[in-house]
Amino acid sequence: MESSGPSRDTAWAMSEENVEAAKRAVAALNRGDFEGLEELYAADAVLQDLQNAPDQPVTVEGVRAIRQTLDLWAAAFDELHVDIEEYIDGPDAVICAAHWQGQGKTSGISIDVHQFDLYEFREGRVIRAVLGFRSKNEALEAAGLSE
Repeated sequence: MESSGPSRDTAWAMSEENVEAAKRAVAALNRGDFEGLEELYAADAVLQDLQNAPDQPVTVEGVRAIRQTLDLWAAAFDELHVDIEEYIDGPDAVICAAHWQGQGKTSGISIDVHQFDLYEFREGRVIRAVLGFRSKNEALEAAGLSE
């Protein structure tokens, strides 16, 4: 009897494609290059920052709003940078064990945060990014995965 769902090879290929897309999104953030964001994020994508600054919204919707948020972050920090220590891939999601670092341009406040970030995908584009889970288990639960 044949399954109507994607084959295991197809699911693995999609998962690898999503990891590569997450790597491109992180690389663009680290370069401060948000010009090609539309190639990485769906037009209706959502960004949630669970560790947001008090003057920033927790959730922004749409690729334009996401770009504006990332532009604000880049303007507020000297060398805002994220290193990914691990990629955890699922069928439609990638969880990143992330180490965020930066220093506020005006405030001088440093950030040095280890957290878990979740990227959910549809047709190879990010449809939802949730940044700032405090534990791997929280991120796995949010992605509908379990360890």
